[in-house]
Amino acid sequence: MVVIHDGYFTDVEGCIKENWFQIDSLLAKQILCRFSLPFNKLAIFTLYNNCVHLSAICILINLFHIYILTRKALRTTSPIYILLTAIAMIDIVSLSYDIHTEIVEVYKVFKVCYSKETDYTIILLNNIMEFIRNYSRRCSTWLSFSIALIRTLIVKYPLNPKLEILSKPKIAFYIIPTILILSAPIHFMDIYKYQIVFYDENFKCTQFPSYTTLYYGSILSDYYEQDDVWLWKLNRTIDAVISKFIPCILFPIVTYLLVIEIRLADERRKKLNQSSIAEKDSKNTTKLVLFLTLPFFLGELPIGLILLTKPIDKLREAIGFSLFTEGIEKFFSVVLSATTATHMIVCVFMSSQYRESALSFIRCGVKFKSQNS
Repeated sequence: MVVIHDGYFTDVEGCIKENWFQIDSLLAKQILCRFSLPFNKLAIFTLYNNCVHLSAICILINLFHIYILTRKALRTTSPIYILLTAIAMIDIVSLSYDIHTEIVEVYKVFKVCYSKETDYTIILLNNIMEFIRNYSRRCSTWLSFSIALIRTLIVKYPLNPKLEILSKPKIAFYIIPTILILSAPIHFMDIYKYQIVFYDENFKCTQFPSYTTLYYGSILSDYYEQDDVWLWKLNRTIDAVISKFIPCILFPIVTYLLVIEIRLADERRKKLNQSSIAEKDSKNTTKLVLFLTLPFFLGELPIGLILLTKPIDKLREAIGFSLFTEGIEKFFSVVLSATTATHMIVCVFMSSQYRESALSFIRCGVKFKSQNS
């Protein structure tokens, strides 16, 4: 086991001299060391380790978002709003991981010395919360994709009676459990990912312990460690392909098709000289879907690429590449957390119904003159 110390985030000259990236080019070593170390320090210590504040804000925004989405004017209009409600709930579950981590850290500050049983419970809860966060992120990804797919099919086949159900709110109640169930099998591999072991059974706590690890520690399980960690590599690869890479390929394809269909629909309306409020609302709903897909690429695509490269032995064994990929993963994990708040912002600008419901709440139910988007 490699012990990571502060020097790995500040000692640029040591990085170059000791060749942490295990490459031959001096110029490449200088560039990587001078860029990666400050970036890792920013991503891991400054952003990721302090993202609880961002997560708390995003949770509050998503709670307000859920309240608005569950108003009758929205939940009975389109399955998109119901799916957005499910995504917001799942995002809150994912963000709660950071809140849990901060609560544990606060507990450790007020109670520096605690029993072996408490130490075991803390580590077990951390593993469970990580397990839940990973599952919720996978589900959120495919729920977001389902929104884009539904809208594309509705716009492309507006008169197809077989696809008419896609515009009905009840379809969301079939999609949500389907995605939750289909996302579960790959996730069960995570159950055997870690094991809790004794680091120091005879640890004697003082008011100023030298290590953050006391009695127990969480390490990669024996199942994952055996045969050159092939099971770990398989898990990371499958996770990257199914949860990140495939959606990142399908998203731009579906989005491109949606844009094409919008243009074709506009041309058809111009030829027929048709224009109506319903058509305008439909166009605004389509724009809403397009803008909702954009934040996905900001966080998911880079994380997917990192998950694909991590099982590569050369990158995993070189401490420089190992920490750099860890920094990138944590940086975009923070970005992904931040994007959960953008759903509400997009809805405010793109949906007149959403604005009306939000303003009604802010004004304590006082009616106001509605405006078309």
